[in-house]
Amino acid sequence: MPERLISILGSGNLILSRVVCLTICLSVLTACSTISYYEQAVRGHLGLLFKSASIDRLIATHEVESRTRERLMLVREIRRFGVNQLSLPDNDSYTRYADLGRDYAVWAVFASEEFSVEPMTWCFPIAGCVPYRGYFSRHRAERFARDLKAGGLDVFSGGVPAYSTLGWGSDPVLNTVLMWPDDQLAGLIFHELAHQVVYVKNESAFNESFATFVEEVGVQQWLRDRGDTQALAAYQSRRAWRARVVKQIFNHRASLVRLYRSGLSADVMRKKKELLFAHFRERYRNERSVGQHPKIWDHWVLGKSNNARLNAITAYHQYIPAFQQLFEENGSNLNVFFEKVRALTEVTPTDRVRQLSRLRSLPLKGLD
Repeated sequence: MPERLISILGSGNLILSRVVCLTICLSVLTACSTISYYEQAVRGHLGLLFKSASIDRLIATHEVESRTRERLMLVREIRRFGVNQLSLPDNDSYTRYADLGRDYAVWAVFASEEFSVEPMTWCFPIAGCVPYRGYFSRHRAERFARDLKAGGLDVFSGGVPAYSTLGWGSDPVLNTVLMWPDDQLAGLIFHELAHQVVYVKNESAFNESFATFVEEVGVQQWLRDRGDTQALAAYQSRRAWRARVVKQIFNHRASLVRLYRSGLSADVMRKKKELLFAHFRERYRNERSVGQHPKIWDHWVLGKSNNARLNAITAYHQYIPAFQQLFEENGSNLNVFFEKVRALTEVTPTDRVRQLSRLRSLPLKGLD
């Protein structure tokens, strides 16, 4: 996510790409729907694996065209850096490549109540409860989204370029991300490998914030190691702008929470909700007009939004300030940082939030 989060859900393929971690086992709605969901998930994932081939072999045998081969060599370089310099897991992940012949790997559906900033969640045996449901079929995802919307929920859905099995499988690199700019491709690989370092069931905000922070540290270290000062400066500029936009998003979310707790009638809240989203878009336009800021967030912020769309962003940034401080307090040493984060996973969820809140002021604590 990074810009990947936006890339997921329809912003010109660069922001919601905070790659959704799709678990093959999904929540039980009814017996028939569960079997059907399992079937499409298993078939889709196995189909992806059957299409994959060893990156080393593809490079050695020149089985792919030259541009693809160059990008696969870059993937191999990025993965090696992640393992050797960032202490990320060294396993079969991102050692294979698959061309799916389509733009997205899966399609994700997010939902929230009309007057709540809290996401709906679906619970799976491996990943725990997560705030989305994924499909290998766009048609099935859109049908599920329509059903949720018909039930009065705020719904957001879109294509996801990649997903992670959290180390339970050998995740291949996909054609859907291979031609991304170098820093975004590196960020994707670092982000997904970070999920294999630390992952807590039922805590998407913790997991995604951690992986996003590791991604950002990793990309900057990688660009420095390459001596690409121009790319590093551009990345840091985009990161600073993203932090400003995310701050606006959290401020907007806090305003919505106050509204939803106000006790006003549904009709009045509905009108005030629209006004709050309109004011949010206007504030963004005003800040965006000052200086040379990238347009990557325009589609996301200026398009029609709702609680579900908002939640697709916030989970990836909620605890980044706390992780930043924890990292700095431990000498900016990733190995020590990883141990400190692992220690946080051993305490209760309440104590974990309390400790993170002490590290740095967090805009999201107890919003709903």
